[in-house]
Amino acid sequence: MRWLKKREVVIYFMLQKKFGTNEFNVGEALEYLSPYFSKKVSLNVIRYFYNTGILIKTGELRYKLIPWDEYMLDVSFKYLRRRATLHHKIQS
Repeated sequence: MRWLKKREVVIYFMLQKKFGTNEFNVGEALEYLSPYFSKKVSLNVIRYFYNTGILIKTGELRYKLIPWDEYMLDVSFKYLRRRATLHHKIQS
């Protein structure tokens, strides 16, 4: 799993500010992001968020954001586990 790009972090925080942990429709998200990002970019980022687990699908075209700390805990744990494995291999 790669780290988020700046654009993705900005979109996450915009969605978090607007919807919090409440459910939202894809259309609502696209409308909210439209002054800043194209429809294609917004849809691609939403799709990436869903594939990585940042967005949870709650219904037909309805999603919910996971809290930022939960996402960072997951990413950091995987990163640190990989670093420990690589460090152990180098030391052996």
